[in-house]
Amino acid sequence: MTRPRAVVGLALLCAPVIAAAVGAGPVGAAQARVVVPTSWSVVPSPNPSTVDANYFNSDSCVSATFCVGVGYANLPPVGHALIETWNGATWSITPSPNVSSNHYFLTGVSCTTTSFCAAVGYQDTSTVDQTLAMMWNGAAWSAVPSPNTPAGDNDLSGVSCVTSSFCVAVGTSNNPVQQTLVEQWNGTAWSIVSSPDSSAAQDNSLQGVSCPSRTFCVAAGGYVSGTVGRTLVEQWNGTAWSIVSSPNTASAVNDTFNGVSCLNPSFCAAAGASYNGTADQNLVAMWDGTAWTITPTPDSTVTGENMLNAIDCFGPTSCVAVGTAQYPSVRGTLALTWDGKVWAMQTTPSPGGNYNVLSGVSCLPGLTCTAVGGSVDPLAYEKTAVLSAPITRPGYYEVASDGGIFAFGAPFYGSTGNIHLNKPVVAMAVTPDGGGYWFVASDGGIFAYGDATFYGSMGGQPLNKPIVGMAATPDGQGYWLVATDGGIFAFGDAAFFGSMGGQPLNQPIVGIAGTPGGHGYYLVAADGGLFAFGDATFQGSMGGKPLNKPIVGIAVAPNGGYYLVATDGGLFAFSVPFLGSMGGQALNKPIVGMSINPTGGYYEVASDGGLFAFGAPFLGSMGGQPLNQPIVGIAQ
Repeated sequence: MTRPRAVVGLALLCAPVIAAAVGAGPVGAAQARVVVPTSWSVVPSPNPSTVDANYFNSDSCVSATFCVGVGYANLPPVGHALIETWNGATWSITPSPNVSSNHYFLTGVSCTTTSFCAAVGYQDTSTVDQTLAMMWNGAAWSAVPSPNTPAGDNDLSGVSCVTSSFCVAVGTSNNPVQQTLVEQWNGTAWSIVSSPDSSAAQDNSLQGVSCPSRTFCVAAGGYVSGTVGRTLVEQWNGTAWSIVSSPNTASAVNDTFNGVSCLNPSFCAAAGASYNGTADQNLVAMWDGTAWTITPTPDSTVTGENMLNAIDCFGPTSCVAVGTAQYPSVRGTLALTWDGKVWAMQTTPSPGGNYNVLSGVSCLPGLTCTAVGGSVDPLAYEKTAVLSAPITRPGYYEVASDGGIFAFGAPFYGSTGNIHLNKPVVAMAVTPDGGGYWFVASDGGIFAYGDATFYGSMGGQPLNKPIVGMAATPDGQGYWLVATDGGIFAFGDAAFFGSMGGQPLNQPIVGIAGTPGGHGYYLVAADGGLFAFGDATFQGSMGGKPLNKPIVGIAVAPNGGYYLVATDGGLFAFSVPFLGSMGGQALNKPIVGMSINPTGGYYEVASDGGLFAFGAPFLGSMGGQPLNQPIVGIAQ
């Protein structure tokens, strides 16, 4: 999918080809930069029950050091809601509020920050199922009331949160047959929202939901039509839910969706299974903003069971769907990846026993995908299962003040090299899936290439001080701009958390970096003074300390720590490892920026394009090569 491009406040709207650096690939190449996990491994996870039945149904990750998995643990005399948390090194059991004699089951979880998560499911009262909802406030989980329809079972299957004041949960209610159930959280309470059904006389269910915004959500599941099952997709427009036509396989006895993931109103993917009369086979359909279309998917065998239970898309060329597949002697874990053209089956380990299933997946762009589920050991003892796979964005970009882009180990999508600009380019950011990039000029004009979407700019608008930096949100659906006076300009889903605009500064602001979860940012001044907003945590600065040369950039690591870099290459590490720097060494030109390599290490770049790699692979640079204008930044 190609996203629209636009430029506001700038003279031209085109992207001429410039000479790409060695390692850039074909000049002007616009192929997608595929970023999917490739190597899955088992991660140990604890099991609270020593009797039987420990498993995960869903997970949600907001940073490299914070993921939540939810499910069920059989702790006689009742079953308990299972909640476990990942701290970057280990999974541990987190106390959950099991406050009655009912069996508690958690089926879905969605976290927006490390201090807000919503988990949903149901409680078995022995006579009827009732909805179940729990909330995380950063310190503890608590049960919160959730409504039920008057008669029969009420079960919630999935949840998606945009903010701490907007979540949507979906499931089913029996009245007397299964009907769709949708509930909405407004920051204070859950309430039932009217949702349509494809059949009033036969079963309808919603299994998964995805909300990129308050005004666009998609829920997916299935319904029964006569003697066959059919897919069901519903869409929220900010006011009401409506059924959207969804496809089914021609010869299937039963088609259903178990999960859905949306990037925006123009890109969604739903995953599930299609029963052909012999066995379940994988089923994926994709939404292009106009219609849903079934996309071919591979299966382990045409006669064995294949089923997808969850899906997560973090870019138009980056989706992961997980489930279970029948192999010759065992039921094993299953993972498929989407590269923008085809779905491919990956090799995934099975934690143990004859039955293994993945029920949830959550991906952090540029970091990892985490899939959760369960496995049965040879003694029929069901255990939690967690698989993890790194995601890397290969290569990096250098950007010059004229908007010339030099790509190393990464695709070239376009530039403004050799085009007259109103003001020089000062910074650059890459989309989470690596399929495009933005750069910004000092007047706030934004240029978008590849799958980078234009969300607005300050081009043509009055500024107190020039723009000096930009940072993209983790989902690529927005960005921040910062001016030398610390003024912040937020676009797309980038939220405004505060600024230094209008406040006295000892030295001008020179850079901005977002937090791993995208719910905060750091500003750094030339004297090393640091200002933290939102969920950004102050971990030290160089403000008030002697510096040989001024600070020019900041980079935030996956664990939330950060680096500051000075023009002489001096590097200052806060809650992150120091791997070396150019401080004290001879430089042809001053350092102008730095970036962190997703798989470890970092880079410093000089104005002549010279690149210095520390704990990261060197893929080339513009050092020693002729430049029309100096390099002003690096991004990857």
